[in-house]
Amino acid sequence: MNPEISIRADAINALVEYERSTTSMKTILREMQTASADNPDFSFQTQSISLSVIRFRNTIDYLITRSLGKKKLQDLSSQDRNILRLAVYEGYWLKADLDTMMSHYSKIKSLYRDVFERAISVDLGSVTKGMPILNQLSLKHSHPTFLVKTLLDRITREETIQLLKSNNQKRTYYLRSNKLYDGYDSVFDSLNEAQLVKDPDVPEVSRIVEGVDSVVTSQLFKDGRILIQDKASVVTINALDPQPGQKIWDACAAPGMKTQLISERLKDQGEVVASDVYENRVRIGSALSKQLNVTNVEWIHADATKPEVLDAHKILIDAPCTSTGILQAYPSFKWRLNKDTLFALMTIQNKILDAILTDYADRPGTEIVFSTCSILPHEGESQIDSAMKRHNIELLPPPEYGDPGYAGFNCTKLVRRLFPHRHSCSGFFIARLGIKH
Repeated sequence: MNPEISIRADAINALVEYERSTTSMKTILREMQTASADNPDFSFQTQSISLSVIRFRNTIDYLITRSLGKKKLQDLSSQDRNILRLAVYEGYWLKADLDTMMSHYSKIKSLYRDVFERAISVDLGSVTKGMPILNQLSLKHSHPTFLVKTLLDRITREETIQLLKSNNQKRTYYLRSNKLYDGYDSVFDSLNEAQLVKDPDVPEVSRIVEGVDSVVTSQLFKDGRILIQDKASVVTINALDPQPGQKIWDACAAPGMKTQLISERLKDQGEVVASDVYENRVRIGSALSKQLNVTNVEWIHADATKPEVLDAHKILIDAPCTSTGILQAYPSFKWRLNKDTLFALMTIQNKILDAILTDYADRPGTEIVFSTCSILPHEGESQIDSAMKRHNIELLPPPEYGDPGYAGFNCTKLVRRLFPHRHSCSGFFIARLGIKH
């Protein structure tokens, strides 16, 4: 089969699978890659166009629906829907040549050429002009209205647009050395095909300007001597500030990248207890710790809402959340988001905070970092304000890097937010809490 057609066939299969499953597109593509013997270059292209269709899915569906006439998009077969979606993405966003498109999509040529041509000729600016601003931004920047409304309620329209645009761009990759191995200070020297720039604000990481592929295929990466980790995650551990000799509880630890960095900071003097509520994730985390040469960690299968570690000096609660801070890498998360999901996750976050703060109430001086990879105030400022009312705790000075929280909350000035459009990293919320004497 023509490689270009093969790439698109794989992408359509992935899109069909996404439509009938509850998992993320990233996971589907990872499973397909594992099972495939295709050339890795083709696999990379398949992943790129598949994720792009998901990234712009509501806008793509709007363009197709406008162009189908009396037909409804849901009346088409899943295969045909996703052929159209992929073709419209290439034609509208990539401005692909029409003749080339017809050679890649035989079914479009025979059955849907008129629909396709109408869809890619729509002027979104004109057709959305009379809509409420919420719907305009949702369609023009491919985000669910709930997320757009939440942002408009908290930040200006101009900044909302900047954030939405940023979410639709490719993520920035950061690299750091694994200091649990010898020779970490010179480990980047052999990465000849990668261009790295040390981050001026978080010097523990370097931004990968070019050559991400060469990094992830290198033996250094496979051996765990160099690590790709977002700088927002590093800032979170900087806020925790683990010190040699301390006992640290990583309460929602899997897969264990932050656990590894905590271990580094202890410099082989101290103890890390890493727990997760899911047994399979504990196994994954334990295996990763071994690969990354972490020797002072104990992995346990435990529910953070029922604390089993009661003598930690410091605790990291990197809580389960909507993951709206990592939409650049996982665009499908925005289409899985609804109020029921959000409220269910908020309940879990609340229970974890309540349980740990209650069980540590008689251990004054204990420090706790609460973080979420979310851009929603529901999973940040709102949780902290609520916890402050119920527990004898105080907010400790936040990390220097980042911006204050969303306005209008009691904790605003003493928590930190990081955003893709401001800080070139994942969206993150970070709060430092202390048990009062």
